[in-house]
Amino acid sequence: MNNILDSYTWQGLALLAVVLLLFFVQLYYYGIAYYRIYRFRLMRRRRKVLETPPISVIVAVRGEDEKFLTEELPALLHQKYGHFEVVVVYIGNDVEYYEELQNIRNNYSYMRLTKMSGSGRIYISTKQALNVGIKSAQYDSLLFTTTGAMPRSDEWLDFMAKGFERGEVIVGSAVPHFQGNSIKTYIMRMVELHRLRNAISRGVIDKLYYAPRSNYGFSRRLYNSTRGYNHLGIDIGDNDLYIQDIVTPQATAVVLSPHSIVEEDRPEGWSEWLEHIRYYDSTRKDYPLNVRTFISRERGSRMLFFLATIVAIVVLPLELKLAAIIFALLRYAVVVWSSQRVARKLGERNIALKYWIYDLSGPIIEWIISSNESHNTPKLWR
Repeated sequence: MNNILDSYTWQGLALLAVVLLLFFVQLYYYGIAYYRIYRFRLMRRRRKVLETPPISVIVAVRGEDEKFLTEELPALLHQKYGHFEVVVVYIGNDVEYYEELQNIRNNYSYMRLTKMSGSGRIYISTKQALNVGIKSAQYDSLLFTTTGAMPRSDEWLDFMAKGFERGEVIVGSAVPHFQGNSIKTYIMRMVELHRLRNAISRGVIDKLYYAPRSNYGFSRRLYNSTRGYNHLGIDIGDNDLYIQDIVTPQATAVVLSPHSIVEEDRPEGWSEWLEHIRYYDSTRKDYPLNVRTFISRERGSRMLFFLATIVAIVVLPLELKLAAIIFALLRYAVVVWSSQRVARKLGERNIALKYWIYDLSGPIIEWIISSNESHNTPKLWR
């Protein structure tokens, strides 16, 4: 022992021990916590409902969204599912746009349409619109999506229905869609993938705290048991703060299939994307401590691992340098191996070759996101 200390000094061994400890923290996240997503199979869960449930798909439309009218709404109406309805809540005052929605409704008996008008100081919040949609819906299985979102498959509803057969809080995957395919958009995709990976890894063990706004649902029974949405002072939180309020053990059903994925349009510009992320990040300060710790511990341990490894390579003797390099290579192999498999389950593909870019830049991007608040503060109810 004295010979080892004389050769490497206790400071050198302590530094290598820190590298090893952080390596095992990272191994836990990527080899166990996140890898649960890849291993998860919904069909192993016991069915609670034997018959295929009828579903109400609810979407709030704010303003005159032409893409919703011409592409997104038809994609919802032409789902291959036996028993469903689409409930559209229009928030706006454009008579012609509303008439076009009415014309579509007249051609589809399973579409419901409600209009809410806000003017002057009166702001119609998303939660108010969803409340109206829920009251208008005739079925007890409630599935929510948004404008700017498109199911990848016409069997999306059929697969999400399998969640309602096995749970009361349903969550599927949603991936961002960018027009371009640059390094910038790759980093944006990976930041959002990592955030979704954190949430779904908790969802598969019945500790869900967040669901994509365009691909989640819950039962009317849960909604009625809580008397509706919480945190009414903000216009967001229906997909995370409220989910945290209603989720219970054995209630969550995570649906992970290529057919259950939804794509969400994202702004191409860096500043616009940052504003989007920061706006919906406004609820994070209200997350439970254990959730915030779970999220931050991976990011923090990753940064510290990089720093400790670099210092070890610079200052330690050759044998310990090699040990630090081996730990770094082993970590990266596990990270890419796990991330590639989990990404496929969540709807992202072909990420492995460039993953080192996100692996190094991810903590810095998250720091940039958290360093400023959204300029568009979530609106209050009036």
